[in-house]
Amino acid sequence: MKRLWWLVLGLAACSFPFSYSLNLLERLGGEWLEGTFQVEAGGINPNPKEVGPTPVTYTPDSRVTLSGATLELRVCFTSETPGATFSGTLSYTAYLGSDAGSLFDPGNQVVQGSGDVSGLNSGPVCVEKQASLNPAQLQAVQSGTFYVGARISGTAQSSQQATLRYQAEVFRLHLSGTARP
Repeated sequence: MKRLWWLVLGLAACSFPFSYSLNLLERLGGEWLEGTFQVEAGGINPNPKEVGPTPVTYTPDSRVTLSGATLELRVCFTSETPGATFSGTLSYTAYLGSDAGSLFDPGNQVVQGSGDVSGLNSGPVCVEKQASLNPAQLQAVQSGTFYVGARISGTAQSSQQATLRYQAEVFRLHLSGTARP
């Protein structure tokens, strides 16, 4: 029995905790970094505006076991239409899942943030949020292939047809777990 205890203790000592941040913007580029959509008296067009689904792939390491992950985002909206006035809110919702076809299902939602757009006349309106992945999302990340997407929606309206620009400044996964040598 003593030998079994030392074996278990020895195996446990061979694993060490790690944490790692993965900047998804570096892997995604294009429409993830920035894009535009229209807002008018009738609201956002299209509503919702979808970004993705976009695959993220890497070669998983069998020595690594993930125990948790948090998605952090910061997205800013600016007006490209001088003189337009705005009311309502814009929401930015991030999704992560194992399948592109079902990515925008409610179970794949990770984090949602919203902001009041009445301040767009004086500068950007930014949304900052972070939330933990659920077990299915964590398994998708562990597998080496997962999909990310986002939806921009809300009740935003404008006094005239206006173009809004979104710019993703942070879209980062903070991973934690254990690794064996």
